[in-house]
Amino acid sequence: MLSYIHAYHAGNHADILKHLTLSLILEHLCKKEKPFTVIDTHAGSGIYDLHDERAQKTGEASSGIEKILTQTKADEVGFNSKFSRLIKDFYERGQYPGSPLIENAFLRPGDQQILSELHPRAYEELRECFYNRRKECNEGEKIFVEPALHRRDGYELLKAVTPPKIKRGLAVIDPSFEDASDFFKCGEVISAVHKKWSAGIIALWYPLVAHRTAEISMMKERIAGAVESSEPKIHEPKVLDIQMEIKRKEDMTGLASLYGSGMFIVNFPYQLDEEMKEIMPALTEILGETARVWSVEKIS
Repeated sequence: MLSYIHAYHAGNHADILKHLTLSLILEHLCKKEKPFTVIDTHAGSGIYDLHDERAQKTGEASSGIEKILTQTKADEVGFNSKFSRLIKDFYERGQYPGSPLIENAFLRPGDQQILSELHPRAYEELRECFYNRRKECNEGEKIFVEPALHRRDGYELLKAVTPPKIKRGLAVIDPSFEDASDFFKCGEVISAVHKKWSAGIIALWYPLVAHRTAEISMMKERIAGAVESSEPKIHEPKVLDIQMEIKRKEDMTGLASLYGSGMFIVNFPYQLDEEMKEIMPALTEILGETARVWSVEKIS
């Protein structure tokens, strides 16, 4: 939906789970010299000003990035990583990087990044974000991989560009989920994309909201079923479901019922599940408010 603006929520607990998981996947992709492609279907603005009136109105960064960077327990979460250094650098400038900038920071010459954003204001902010990043990299003699920017429906783009020319890679899907149809679309699109890009890693962020429990379950069942049916002889699980609850579900009422979030990952990298099991206890302890519940489950 075009009514959703992520600037109100930048740097919150959901961003931390999403971007930490994304960074670990990118680290795995960088372990091999072979190039890879990153496709981001709902790219957003690329970078967010934490002093912006939209971020200040909700103050959600205080429940995410600020907690991470001000608590010593963050060291237990593995926040001495490239991701930690990246977000700390931006935070010191009063900013928070979105997934496109985080992805771009991991790219090497020969890698490819494809970004899609439909919202007109967010798309213009995304273009400006990468214009500034290009300048910074050129002035600092740092590597810069030029992304392909599209003002286009992310679901349509993902189906159109897969399998990518560089078949090794990752698709990141992060819709607003303001509309119930997003749950159905994610199940439908990921199932279709996996069928023609079976080797691709697909990382889906999803909200834990009390009034969408049925839709969330149906979405995940459809994706897991599509993966299993495409490769019925593979006994090793290929789907990883990571969940973090920071509030108690039973306390949440009405539409403002977000009590946590999750990452649903198809073709997850080897040992990512073990890495997340080490990280999640401390991460949930830091970010938890009225609840500190986490799970890392291999399925299908």
